[in-house]
Amino acid sequence: VRPHGATLDEFNDFVKSRGVGLNKKAVKDSPERVEELAEDFYWANSDPANSPNLDIEEGDEFHFVMDCLDDSRTKAKSSLSLALLRVLKVLSRKQANRMALDETDIRTIISYMHKPRTADIASEVSSVILNVCYEKGNVHRVIEEKGVPFLLDFVCGAEEDVAANAAGALQSISYQEEGREELRELGTLELLIPLLTHTSVKVRSRCVGVIHNMSSDVHSIAILREGEAIKPLVDMLSAPQVAICGSAAGAIQNLSREQASKALIIEYNGVPPLSDLLFGSDVQSQVCAAGALINLIGPGLECDPGTGVQLPEHLEQRRGFSKLIMLSLVTGMAFHGLFSEDDD
Repeated sequence: VRPHGATLDEFNDFVKSRGVGLNKKAVKDSPERVEELAEDFYWANSDPANSPNLDIEEGDEFHFVMDCLDDSRTKAKSSLSLALLRVLKVLSRKQANRMALDETDIRTIISYMHKPRTADIASEVSSVILNVCYEKGNVHRVIEEKGVPFLLDFVCGAEEDVAANAAGALQSISYQEEGREELRELGTLELLIPLLTHTSVKVRSRCVGVIHNMSSDVHSIAILREGEAIKPLVDMLSAPQVAICGSAAGAIQNLSREQASKALIIEYNGVPPLSDLLFGSDVQSQVCAAGALINLIGPGLECDPGTGVQLPEHLEQRRGFSKLIMLSLVTGMAFHGLFSEDDD
């Protein structure tokens, strides 16, 4: 016997019993019961770490949820909209469900981003987009359905939770090359750079995550430099939050490949905090810091002007410096392994 909330059976059975075709009679005749069942499923699964639905790998029969969402009566009732979007947020945690979404489903989801009736609806629909865009195909669909501009509006708004979830959705989109191109063309970096100093840790963390992903795109590096992103990124290297300093280090590593950005990173005193990260406890931060330091203070990659071939002496020097940095990295890891906080 499956635990309560493991499936949508109770919700689906009720909707099926109330109508045929597009199954919209349930919304018309019994919206309160639809909302009650949706909320019941959501609260049974609100914590991903203790979600009975997430424990079941196979996909769910969720087209009844989508039918209810694709109803003007649902959109007119904020509490019902919110309850159904929360159900979809839970369902979209599972890859099987994300993979089953089609263009019509994405279009229905994005329709809730257009002039959302409440901040909670804007926040929840952003969370749904965050989840569904773990799949490359859904990133393409969200772009095709013009969903990204809504996220950009949300991330610049006054509501902290909405901004954080919208930034999270942008971060999911930015993992894909098509997503990074779309974000760059829509001016996303210019909007996010001021948010690196946002009062919310969650907003800062997700915005610097987007910038880290986009900094891997060579066309974004100049935008970040000219938009004065380097100084706040250097400041973030000393943040107490691992996710923030790790993403900042990754962005700095990518930016340090460009000479103009490299000079600014050094000017803003970026080398000392990068060196500190080598002896930290987070592996991602250590690796990114090591790569950035190799780019910043390691021997150059000068080439013979006639042949374009890298000069042997510089190649050897760079290899030697890289070994020194890696030795420091390993020493830092070993130190934390021997003298961790768990020791008596």
